[in-house]
Amino acid sequence: MIEYLRDAQLIHQVTQDRLSQLTAARQAQGKGGNGQPGAEHSALNRGVVVAAVGALEAFTEDLAIRAQDHHSLAQPPESDWYKIAGGRGMVQTPSPNNLRKLLWTFFRYDPHDDWDWRVQVASIELGGTGTWRTAKSQLVKAQASQFLDTMVKVRHGFAHQDKAQNLVRCPGIASQTASGKIVIHSHHATNSVSVLLQYAVLTTAGLAKALGFADQFRWVKPMTNAGWEGLLSGTPAGTLVSQTWKRAPVL
Repeated sequence: MIEYLRDAQLIHQVTQDRLSQLTAARQAQGKGGNGQPGAEHSALNRGVVVAAVGALEAFTEDLAIRAQDHHSLAQPPESDWYKIAGGRGMVQTPSPNNLRKLLWTFFRYDPHDDWDWRVQVASIELGGTGTWRTAKSQLVKAQASQFLDTMVKVRHGFAHQDKAQNLVRCPGIASQTASGKIVIHSHHATNSVSVLLQYAVLTTAGLAKALGFADQFRWVKPMTNAGWEGLLSGTPAGTLVSQTWKRAPVL
């Protein structure tokens, strides 16, 4: 996942650097507040979500292939007409239903009940009036699945320029204007990367448990270098890592 998420994180870092520069410029001019980000920020935020969905697909395929290599009873065996990965892969569109079907088909494991995300939300997403993020919201099971579904729909809408794309409303991942335009804010981009890590930790742990493997996960320095601590801090996935992974920091 470190490599899969690299592009999304690099785009996100560029956006954060630009926002910091905007704030510094306004303060140098004696202006208050952070200022209104330009159109390029929205485009960069969309790029983060698109890249994160690609990471979701790649990681899940890799997880299934590696698990199958170590679990001889996985059924059905991979064949030319039933591919985990590649052009005809089962999660070319990594909707939550497709992700669940893949893991259930091969391993009889449904990750749905293990999904539990913490995301930043804006007041307006919870029925208020402000657009700035205010707190963290818990998304469990069906709501967590809806978050992933919305991410995939956002990616589809941008990648295919689908003006008729209907957005499933879900706090923390996207907003939609009265005219139907999808808007991706900075906290949406941050959430897309954070949830991918939460998904990776919880789904991998759940699959390992379902297949009877003892926990052998280990925190390594590249995870720290990739900023995983900040993205997992205060989440159920982070708690699981702190409590069960070898050499893990307190998250």
